[in-house]
Parts: sequence; C-alpha cells; structure tokens
Amino acid sequence: MPYCDLQLHSTHSDGTDSPRRIVELAHAEGLGAIALTDHDTTTGQAEMRAAGAELGVQIISGVEITCEFGGKSMDMLGYCFDSGAEELQARLTVIQEGRLARNLEIIGKLNALGFDITYQEVAAEADKADGKIVGRPHFATVMIRKGIVLERQEAFDSYLAEGGAAYVQKLAVSPQECVQMLRSAGGLAVLAHPKLIRFPKDIGIRELLTALKAEGLAGLECYYSLHSEEETEFYLNLAREFDLLVTGGSDYHGGTRPEVSVGTGMGNLRVPMECAERLVAAAQ
Repeated sequence: MPYCDLQLHSTHSDGTDSPRRIVELAHAEGLGAIALTDHDTTTGQAEMRAAGAELGVQIISGVEITCEFGGKSMDMLGYCFDSGAEELQARLTVIQEGRLARNLEIIGKLNALGFDITYQEVAAEADKADGKIVGRPHFATVMIRKGIVLERQEAFDSYLAEGGAAYVQKLAVSPQECVQMLRSAGGLAVLAHPKLIRFPKDIGIRELLTALKAEGLAGLECYYSLHSEEETEFYLNLAREFDLLVTGGSDYHGGTRPEVSVGTGMGNLRVPMECAERLVAAAQ
C-alpha cells in the first residue's frame, strides 16, 4: 500500500535539500504522492514537478503560510492551487519582503547583545546551501560557526525562537485571510499541525475550526511527526466532526531537523495515500 507525505520543505525556504533531492528520497521510500510546502513561496514547484514526472511520483502543489492568531504564530497549508495566480503571488511577495525586514531586525538585536554578526554572513550561508530565502536556520549556522552557541537548538531556544533574546515576530496574515487567498487561487486551505498551535485562554480547537470552516477551510493535518497515536486519533475524529479533509506530513527540513525523514517522520509516521487522492479530488 503506497503512502504520501504532504508537508516537505526545500532549499527554496528553510530546508537543506533541493526539490529534486526530496523527490528522489520520496521515490526511494516508495511514496505515491508528495507536496512541497515551502514557507511563503512556490518557486520550487517547477523543479519538483519535473523530478516527479521523471521518477513517477505524483506532485501536488503546496505552500505553508504563517498566520497570526491570538498574538501568536500558526501555520496554514495550501494545496492544489494555481501557482501563477497573481493575487496569491502578490501576497506572498509582501510576506517575503516582510521576512527581509525581520531578518535585519534580528541582526540588530544580536548586535545589541554584543555579537559580531552581519546580514551578509547569514545571506552567504543561505547561498552556500542553495537557499532562495534567508531564514533562522541560516542564522543558527553562522552563530555556531562563530562560537555564539554550541548547537542549533541552543540558537533557537536562547535567541531565535519565540521568547528568545533576538526573536522578532514574522509578518503574518490572519487565518481567515489566508484561507481566502488560497481559495481565490483555486486551492484548498488546511490547518497545519494543530498540536503546535498556542490557543488563547478563551478559544480552543473547536472554536477555531468553526470559525475557519465558515471561511472555507478544507482540511486538517491529522498525521504529523510529533503527533502521538492518541493525538492522531483525536484529530481524525475532529476532521470527521467538522467534515474536513484529512492530510498529513513529516514536516521534513533535511539537515536542520535530521531526526525527521521523508515519508516516515520520526520513524512512526505513515500518511495513507487516500489523503492525497481525496485532496486532489476535492480540488477538481
């Protein structure tokens, strides 16, 4: 029985593998379908499709967009959209421009803390990895090389992640706006890794799903590398309760998260091929 992996990240955002390399790994794993869901960009889709056609792996268009919810960040996955849709690409460009401003602000905070690090060094690290977007993993790599931290997790925990000394909130849209922009491009919006969402005290997962379903939310990511069996079953029941499509993915990033593998996550992930089939059918 073939499986799929519907959350993968490449060098076009904050992953360390090219889209082609990801397809090769998926093919070796025997996956039937995959989706490249780089952060706020669709630039890797053409390479992904070319490799998929060559190796016989079905490619589903994908993207992951950061939303602002209750003053915190949460993520929305988009699938089966028209990558050339002007409105979607214009909005993604605005978000990418906000990423540059954020990166410069992170540099300013690190400098204020007494660390000798420049944006040029971080951008060069992204270029070295063939990265198209400069992200926090590239900051972490430079910080390790300069002896600011000993390992990547320390860089995030102490400085780059929310609550860290150099953290800067990413420019984000509302979840409702995100659903609408994906729908306007002919796509399907899926709430990503619900376990990681930090809910305000007065709002829970059911309230959020109710609000987003009214806007056109299509699915819920129930299978995920960090979900336990009990959590997976809980989210599957929620998807049934709200009549949502079920999706799942490893959230593969390559070398920045070496414990996560394409198709199998942390060793116990298997996303049924039926998830990909129903996703594609719903978009037609």
